[in-house]
Amino acid sequence: MAELTWTFDMTTERQWYVVYTKPNTEKKFAEQVERLQSDCEVFLPLITQTRKWSDRNKTISTVLFKSYVFVYLDGNEFQHIKRMAGFVNYVRFNNRPATIAYEQITLIKRSLNTGYDISVLANRLIKGARVEIIAGSLQGYEGTLMELNSKHVVAVEVHGLEQSMLVSVPIELIKLVGEAHYG
Repeated sequence: MAELTWTFDMTTERQWYVVYTKPNTEKKFAEQVERLQSDCEVFLPLITQTRKWSDRNKTISTVLFKSYVFVYLDGNEFQHIKRMAGFVNYVRFNNRPATIAYEQITLIKRSLNTGYDISVLANRLIKGARVEIIAGSLQGYEGTLMELNSKHVVAVEVHGLEQSMLVSVPIELIKLVGEAHYG
């Protein structure tokens, strides 16, 4: 999938913004936006996955980008959205709300309609990138991403004790050092 391009502008014309929500509230937040009596739009990319339980398999719909909801708003709606349950903040770059081009929203929608399996690699992780472990007993350690495999487990070379160790960490427990912030 093509790389998203972010711009910064706050006008009265409608633009696509990205809302960062509380964990697991993306669907409820999107439903609230849909119920607004205005012309704003909401886009919550969903994918279908099959989950295995001990007694059965179940097909469920999950969000493609965890904690992200795309909203097409003007300046007045921009402020109103902030008061909705589940809202944390707008994704920001250089301390300004980031906007996404309409063409990139269209690209995401087209990608979802291809029928191919789609997944997201969090934080543009690539081999050799500086990463930080954000949870667990190794929280706060920084290292170099050494491997990224299809099981969503990464190997991080952690420096610090005048030695290096290779640790396999689930992808959701690491972030790119210097990534965008949500506040």
